[in-house]
Amino acid sequence: MTPSPESPASPESVTREFAIVVEAPPARVWEALLSPEYTTEWWFANTVESSWEAGAPVTYLDEDGLASVAGVVLECSPPEHLATTFRPVWSEEAARHVETRVDWMLRIADGAADPESTKVRLRHSGLVPGSVLDHETAPGWEYLLESLKALAER
Repeated sequence: MTPSPESPASPESVTREFAIVVEAPPARVWEALLSPEYTTEWWFANTVESSWEAGAPVTYLDEDGLASVAGVVLECSPPEHLATTFRPVWSEEAARHVETRVDWMLRIADGAADPESTKVRLRHSGLVPGSVLDHETAPGWEYLLESLKALAER
């Protein structure tokens, strides 16, 4: 997995991008991304709740049923693109940050050993460079993408 260079969304914010190839078809990766029974296995043991319709809330709940991330679905185009707002609530310090945007993009991976492999790109935009949220999400996204890959490839 490789983070891509930063590209500014505004003078005060940046966009961080990550990508990984998953040896599984996009439909399987999509199901793991949106299904509560699977998010517990790759998203820090969180269960996701949403109807996945544009404008619907999306919440990741920890093992105690407390929200760790909240947001709103901006776009859901199975099995290619999911865009949500991202509001961290896992700590008081993280919760002070403004809402950001996360885009998940799934495509058939060109040149992969498995012709049905999926390239997963994650774009997190609106981050304030050097902020707590910026520092906490970069390694978090890398971990989550690796965990999603491991689950989808099983």
